[in-house]
Amino acid sequence: MHLTISVRKRQRFSLFLGHILALINNMKKLLFVTLFSLVTSFSFANHTKGGWMYYEYLGVGSAANTLKYRITLKLYTICNLNPGQFNGSINFTIFNSTTNQNLYNIPVNYDNLLDIQNCTTNECHPCINLIPTICYKIITYQTVVDLPTIAAGYTIAYQRCCRISGINNIQSPSNSVGETWTVKIPGTAIPGAETNSSAKFSQNDTAIICQGSNFLFDFSATDVDGDSLVYSFVSAFAGGSQSSPAPDIATNPPYSSVPYSGGFSGTQPLGSGVNINPNTGIVTGIAPGSGIYVITALVSEYRKGTNIKIGEVRKSLHIEVTNCTLTQATLNPEYISCDGFTLTFINNASSANILTYDWEFGDGNVSTQMSPTHTYLVAGDYTLKLVVNRGLPCSDSATSIVKVYPGFRPDFDFVGYCQNTPIQFRDITTADYGIINSWNWNFGDPASGVNNTSTLPMPTHSYANIGPYDVVFIVKTTKGCTDTIRKTINILDKPPLSVFPKDTLICVIDTLQLNAVGTGTYNWTPNYNISNVNIGNPLVSPDVPTTYYVTLTDAFGCFGSDSIRVDVRSFVTLFTANDTTICQTDSIRLNTISDGLRFVWTPTTGINNPNIKNPTVAPLVTTTYKVEAYIGKCVAEDFVTVIPIPYPAANAGPDQLICVGGSAQLQASGGSSYVWSPTAFLTAGNIPNPISVRPTDNVRYIVTVRDVLGCPKPVKDTMFVNVAKIIANAGPRDTVVVLGQPLQLNAGGSTNYSWTPSTWLNNPFISNPISNPQNNIEYVVRVSNSIGCFATDTILVKVYFVQPDLFVPNAFSPNGDGDNDIFRPIALGMKSMDLFRVYNRWGQMLFSGTGIGVGWDGRFAGRPQESATYVWYAEGVDYLNQKIKRKGTVILLR
Repeated sequence: MHLTISVRKRQRFSLFLGHILALINNMKKLLFVTLFSLVTSFSFANHTKGGWMYYEYLGVGSAANTLKYRITLKLYTICNLNPGQFNGSINFTIFNSTTNQNLYNIPVNYDNLLDIQNCTTNECHPCINLIPTICYKIITYQTVVDLPTIAAGYTIAYQRCCRISGINNIQSPSNSVGETWTVKIPGTAIPGAETNSSAKFSQNDTAIICQGSNFLFDFSATDVDGDSLVYSFVSAFAGGSQSSPAPDIATNPPYSSVPYSGGFSGTQPLGSGVNINPNTGIVTGIAPGSGIYVITALVSEYRKGTNIKIGEVRKSLHIEVTNCTLTQATLNPEYISCDGFTLTFINNASSANILTYDWEFGDGNVSTQMSPTHTYLVAGDYTLKLVVNRGLPCSDSATSIVKVYPGFRPDFDFVGYCQNTPIQFRDITTADYGIINSWNWNFGDPASGVNNTSTLPMPTHSYANIGPYDVVFIVKTTKGCTDTIRKTINILDKPPLSVFPKDTLICVIDTLQLNAVGTGTYNWTPNYNISNVNIGNPLVSPDVPTTYYVTLTDAFGCFGSDSIRVDVRSFVTLFTANDTTICQTDSIRLNTISDGLRFVWTPTTGINNPNIKNPTVAPLVTTTYKVEAYIGKCVAEDFVTVIPIPYPAANAGPDQLICVGGSAQLQASGGSSYVWSPTAFLTAGNIPNPISVRPTDNVRYIVTVRDVLGCPKPVKDTMFVNVAKIIANAGPRDTVVVLGQPLQLNAGGSTNYSWTPSTWLNNPFISNPISNPQNNIEYVVRVSNSIGCFATDTILVKVYFVQPDLFVPNAFSPNGDGDNDIFRPIALGMKSMDLFRVYNRWGQMLFSGTGIGVGWDGRFAGRPQESATYVWYAEGVDYLNQKIKRKGTVILLR
């Protein structure tokens, strides 16, 4: 049942709305309405999911010059609404459509509350894997109003914030973006439009859309007047804000768009792969990645039989794309192979529900593989067919055309390289099948305007500026083969020209060949002692210094020039280094002064490069080097002798080992002067034989040796004075045993050991003898090394005349004073302590540990325990391998 009232009656009617609803709805709905009708202010909440507003013409109004309309808002929200996300009464704000002036603000009560949810069982959707749950709550607000007849017509709007979180195609945070629902009622400016009823969308909003799959979604509408309907995607409107989530009065139009995120817009809400049919309102395409997307469809209404637009209705919806999969056979629209006969095919729509694949390649061959690779024997067009789940539930099929025309080799070249001259481009593509019938050039020169492109096979293009240009060439054949070739052309201000040799010299009796490399014609000047001025490599034989100039002109009139200066000599100048002495194994650079162009050094022993002007030599014996310098046929020669002298034979002497408090005699040799480093503990630092007096630690001495009669360079050598420090360790200072218990002693510190007294020891001359003490005794161990350094240590052994056992105190006071703070067993004659536990009066274990010496500090979980009596239990093994178990109580005192 729908309740409608006029504006004049609404105030009186609202007083009885609760009673009327109680009569027409069940008790559950009455409770829901009563609770939410009390909400008079909105809290910020993220729950709106779209909706649409439409109107119906009902005839003339109750007053003169008025018309009666039923206005309906279908508001979509999440299904699980909180109290702050719904109210039973809202306001429709009505504006003048021309001036956007606010005319009326009409309260409207909700008429219906309905959950729309898709079926998620396999019985409903047997061909979808991972079926998502899609749910909308549709709240219908409806009222009947009488509006005065005006030319401008009316705009009705309602606003609310906010949308749900995590919308993919709205900039984050999407839950701060509101929504505006609006519809226009045309006025008398369009004759007869004021009596129109708007188009009405069908309510089919739970279509399941799987990411990456083809899908279809119905945004179609109906029109009771039989007018023509045209559909399009448009931007969704924002409305409301976090500060005013539910304004009593909607803001004046026009309304702003929501902020779309990158790659999306109002006209492409699901990306470029999804479109709406303008005639049917059916949305189709390849779904984007999983997530939530806002889609707004606009249906424009044109008067039947005319192109006069009389109205439009917007429907906004939050579409959910999930990671489900459809049982589909989906192929590319066309497959083209232009470089071979072998292709690999795959179903573009994957699903766990697909059990079988049947491929027909169009040449009589078939396959049941999921992704087959097939080789065609001859070129041609073939019809490819895929059937999934043939003969099974959820079967589907698809066909496509396969074009196999290998041997397509796209390419192009160009001639020319200068600015403001025509560059000739040429298609050099070859194709074994079909003929080339399409050329599209982009010369990478947008500044040239319409001349930047061409569809000719061999176009020309002139570049006004130098620099690199990226040329793009798209070529096609009659068999459908197409490819794009990209090349970079470097435009210069003159043609490339290189000349060699660069500036050089010759002997007066020589002839020199000049070389110029480039594409075009040559002209050399001056015409003086030159064989040919119009070739790239003429011969010249000037008798005076001469500069030759060459000009290169290409086929397009672009030219450039360069030069070579030829100096002329009548003899070769040559002066090499003086005879010299070096330290043996060192090297020296032989500095030569000469105008020669080529050099030859002999002998080649110890020389790094015998054909350069200033080589580096390192002879091991006295060597005389000869150098020859050439300018063409002219030559000169010179000599230099290099004498190597050995380095000093530095020797710091052998390493020495001394005891703490001893001294070491150093002795160096091999030169005339000596310097020791460091000088610590030395009697002198500049003699060959100082004494290191009582060093306290190891010292590394380095001696620097020089020889004033030979190689003057210093040579270093190293020796070590090692100080032996003996630290004797007899083990723990005190230890206890019971009578009859063997005691393993264990000393450390060096290599030689001697224990005194030897009483009860099995061997007093090893580091780890075994003692069987019969009474208290103190042992002294002397530890020494091979050079006589020694030290001593003692250990006191106390013998108890008792049986091996665990002795446990009956009280302890963990107060941190260092006295009796830890509760632990005293192990006499014990080999191991295997278990020690403490429990409180309720049997809760407060401590558990193993090992001789472990104990409880009176805490549990880091908290001190109260003064009380506690139970303990201990297990161990004595030195005779007998198990001993003890238990008892202990008093904790604070």
